[in-house]
Amino acid sequence: MPMRKSAPEDQPKHPIQVVARRTGLSVDVIRVWERRYQAVSPGRTEARRRLYSDAEVNRLLLLRRATEAGRRIGDVAALPTDELARLVAADRGAEPGTAAGPEDFVESCLEAAERMDSVGLEGELARAAVNFSVPVLLERVVAALMREVGERWHRGELRVGQEHLVSAAVRSFLGGLYGTSNMGGTGPVLLVTTPLGQNHELGALMAAVLAAADGWHVVHLAPNTPAADIAAAARQVDARAVALALAYPQDDPRLVQELRLLRQQLEPRVALLVGGRASDGYTEVLSEIGARQLASLAEFRAALAELRTASAAAPSPRSR
Repeated sequence: MPMRKSAPEDQPKHPIQVVARRTGLSVDVIRVWERRYQAVSPGRTEARRRLYSDAEVNRLLLLRRATEAGRRIGDVAALPTDELARLVAADRGAEPGTAAGPEDFVESCLEAAERMDSVGLEGELARAAVNFSVPVLLERVVAALMREVGERWHRGELRVGQEHLVSAAVRSFLGGLYGTSNMGGTGPVLLVTTPLGQNHELGALMAAVLAAADGWHVVHLAPNTPAADIAAAARQVDARAVALALAYPQDDPRLVQELRLLRQQLEPRVALLVGGRASDGYTEVLSEIGARQLASLAEFRAALAELRTASAAAPSPRSR
């Protein structure tokens, strides 16, 4: 693929946060488009921070408009900027439609699942990532999609294979988001996993992506991790908090003991955050051990903000 270079007089000068505000793209999407599709080639400061030129800002804006018109980023990322501009102008000259909301993307994903169209499903998720902030994307698209898939499966409207197709696509999508979001944030460390007996990891992945997007340094462990190993990992990385996602089952007596053991082995200063659809089945033990039970991603994000404020006021013992 030929490299696109800015004009010599168009020097890199805009940090990625400014580019995100100017283009309406999230920082995560900009990084994905740069790394996976080579859509732009920003310069770097001596500290290795990205700097974008005016031409690159304009190119990203054109790419955003192209994807909003329904084009796949993989189909347009390699186009020369002048050709891309002509394509966007042609798309905008067509009959305008109503901007898609989160529920529209959920429905499009469900339609793709019914067709067993994994490529179309992945494309809809990628388009949603362009259109919405990370919190909106996770809460109103991804989480809403998984809830609807579960309900339709229970009603017999989706087959197991269709449900598995959605789960696989969402897992891959979240893994990609996490890989580009978790760039060694300077915030406190959050350890995310699921405890022993909990094999469903989508909730943990969503928590990891959301925390990383908010600047936490996230350490994500594989699901079904024993309490002793979670505690050991938390000590090793000096975690400020541990987040657990509970999905199924809701009545595992082993998990009750694992939660007690985890709280005993974690340092007192380490917060324990627990969420997921199965967490209601463990309310009693969560209250007993002083864990914070969270009913939504919005509550999880608020808890992280509180912890980060407290961490800023009281540095980790290792930093003293």
